[in-house]
Amino acid sequence: MKSFFLWDYTSDEIKTMAPDHIAIQPVASVEQHGPHLPLGTDSMIVNAFAARLRERFQAGYPGLFLPLMPYGKSNEHLRFPGTITYSAQTFLSVLMDIGRSCARAGFQKLVFLNGHGGNHSLLDVAVRELRIETGMQVFALHPLITILPESPADIGCPLTPEEARLGIHAGRIETAVILRAHPELVRQDQMGRDYPACFDGCRQLDFSGRVSYGWMTQDVSRSGTIGDPCGATAEEGERWLSSVTDLLYQALLEIQSFGPLEEAPHEIV
Repeated sequence: MKSFFLWDYTSDEIKTMAPDHIAIQPVASVEQHGPHLPLGTDSMIVNAFAARLRERFQAGYPGLFLPLMPYGKSNEHLRFPGTITYSAQTFLSVLMDIGRSCARAGFQKLVFLNGHGGNHSLLDVAVRELRIETGMQVFALHPLITILPESPADIGCPLTPEEARLGIHAGRIETAVILRAHPELVRQDQMGRDYPACFDGCRQLDFSGRVSYGWMTQDVSRSGTIGDPCGATAEEGERWLSSVTDLLYQALLEIQSFGPLEEAPHEIV
């Protein structure tokens, strides 16, 4: 059976394969997720997506996974023990070095599969910079942020309007997924609702991005949870993983066939 892991091949084999394959770099975090979820939550979730995508790849998708990059930019959680983070400068430098390495190997396309919201903005910078510097087509997929069903009802996880708006960290969705993937690591007796009271009465200030706010976790939560995990189930986690994997695979198929406009020749007048 063909392997979908880059490190299973030799250097000579990658030299031959790279031009016709898409490099996929999972990236996540090691950070606090409230009193009920493990520090590796984001990495476990992105690993779950990667495993499901590899099952889809058996049909012939030309993807090669690089090893999970477990650390990201998580300095918003610095006050909570166990959080391990790169600085913004280091994280961006690592992303650029990974991209340059893929370009040297001969890959024409690179995808970052992101499992942590705090990585979002720097990944979006990196994909543009790598495109400019290396000539590769570079993409970032954010399944926890932007690769979502059109309707919250289609996510497979019943979310209240408050949870849909404010439940961004260790809330119902992440808890449901870890209950599905690693139920033994969920401290169910430690679950608790914790929404940011600082947004009460606000119509523009929240986590939507309408107004950028350089928050630290302690600004918006006492426990480290930002949301309400209570009532989450493994069945919800399975439905959510399945529905979002469908969307990720659709995006990867579009990335496979995507090509930029060819540069038009300059007319001489």
